[in-house]
Amino acid sequence: MEPAACLRPCSPASFLLSFLDLLALVSAQFTVVGPAEPILAMVGENATLHCHLLPEKSAEDMEVRWFRSQFSPAVFVYKGRRARTEEQMEEYRGRTTFLSRDLSKGSAALVIRNVTAQENGVYRCYFQEGRSYDEAILRLLVAGEPLALLHCLS
Repeated sequence: MEPAACLRPCSPASFLLSFLDLLALVSAQFTVVGPAEPILAMVGENATLHCHLLPEKSAEDMEVRWFRSQFSPAVFVYKGRRARTEEQMEEYRGRTTFLSRDLSKGSAALVIRNVTAQENGVYRCYFQEGRSYDEAILRLLVAGEPLALLHCLS
């Protein structure tokens, strides 16, 4: 005897909707949370991009990625319990530090050293475990040097 769902033919549209419902369930195993307010940094300073999982769970075996407009190359990638510099954007190489001390609690942070005005903007903090994934959107506001601003105003 066949299940009731198989008694009537499925249209491509209903199949697609069922598939999308399944994807929504897969991506809903945890939520990635970032700061609600923009992260502020001055040109030349360090900026720290924090994010964490809800509910709290270990992320030590997950992929953790910060990226801008494209998924790859990324600002930073942690995967397989190590940094993946081969996937890192050239302009961030040697300028990032992954803070993993609270990864067992689902919390991670990325320090970008010596930020520039070009790094102002949106960043995504992405966690993936198997087929489950989520991301948080963070905003970095990079201000020019105060003395240069005062000079321009006078």
